[in-house]
Amino acid sequence: PWGRCMGDECGPGGIQTRAVWCAHVEGWTTLPTNCKQPERPDNQQSCFRVCDWHKELYDWQIGTWNQCRPVLSRSHEKPQECLRGEDGIQTRDITCIQKSNGVPAEDVICEYFEPKPRQEQACLIPCRQDCIVAEFAPWTECSKTCGNGLQHRTRHVVAPPQFGGSACPNLTEFQVCQSSPCAAEESLYSLNVGPWSMCSVPHSRQIRQARKRGKNKDKEKDREKAVRDPEARELIKKKRNRNRQNRQDNKYWDIQIGYQTRQVTCTHRNGKTAALR
Repeated sequence: PWGRCMGDECGPGGIQTRAVWCAHVEGWTTLPTNCKQPERPDNQQSCFRVCDWHKELYDWQIGTWNQCRPVLSRSHEKPQECLRGEDGIQTRDITCIQKSNGVPAEDVICEYFEPKPRQEQACLIPCRQDCIVAEFAPWTECSKTCGNGLQHRTRHVVAPPQFGGSACPNLTEFQVCQSSPCAAEESLYSLNVGPWSMCSVPHSRQIRQARKRGKNKDKEKDREKAVRDPEARELIKKKRNRNRQNRQDNKYWDIQIGYQTRQVTCTHRNGKTAALR
């Protein structure tokens, strides 16, 4: 190995040496001429001669531990159930630097004052923990008093997922609900029907009937004048009077078609009258 860095001045102007000799493959020393001289390693090199006052200029820069990883030498077969975790190893970066500018320096400078901190350590990979949620709370009331509405229920997280455990499920659920059927649009309106009026004949029909009866009387008088025999005229007159008397005695003899009316209105549930459609 290289010896201690020596020199008259502090800094990079130092010299360190090491012993180099020719040895047999079995380990005993032999003559230098038995070894190839071009392949002879150097026995001297320049080095940084550390002085006590360098302690204020150089120091170890210690990085953070990285993620714990499984030990590669262990079997890849993992137990079905994790009880205490899995053994692992984690590392960190350790560098000797100049305090003034952060430029890396040789480790031997910092090691002169303080041993190099360890760069790896054992660690434990915790068992994975799936998300744990509470039971759902009761369903809320339906959002509508009639017809289809929505109601929901919620739950909260008891323990969040850790170390690669499964994510939390939905914390809110919705479903369609129906309290009672809503009144149809038609049932909001109703028809109000009034009583029938008295049966009556249109005025125009009465006038037509009166005119018709007058014309019939004129025709009868003309027919009477056409008959010259007094006895015949008397028989015709008696027959006409007898027919008139029969009509007065029989109420079904003279039946006329009349009409009745009644009032029909469309009314909203609030009492206001609406248009008929």
